Amino acid sequence: MFTPEFDLFMAVLLGVLAVVFFMGKGRGILDAFSGKYKDKRRDPVEERKYQMAVGIFLVVLGVTELLMAFIQHPVMGIVCVVISVADLVYIMIYVRKH
Repeated sequence: MFTPEFDLFMAVLLGVLAVVFFMGKGRGILDAFSGKYKDKRRDPVEERKYQMAVGIFLVVLGVTELLMAFIQHPVMGIVCVVISVADLVYIMIYVRKH
């Protein structure tokens, strides 16, 4: 979709964010984007599971960006959209369950 350099930049950015969430330091980022759920407090175990799920979500998006950067094929755009939508469905199901 975009240039390979932009895709690589996005992959690195998503990778850094995933590491932040895997380390358990993503509370500030979650609070910045939580909207009306900002006042809801989670216990530490639930918070850790939530951050792990967001980290996995970001890793899958990062891998998708790497695929976009290295495989220059017209069908790759559709494949990446399907992967991204499946990843979004995963995170939404996980958040609804927990």
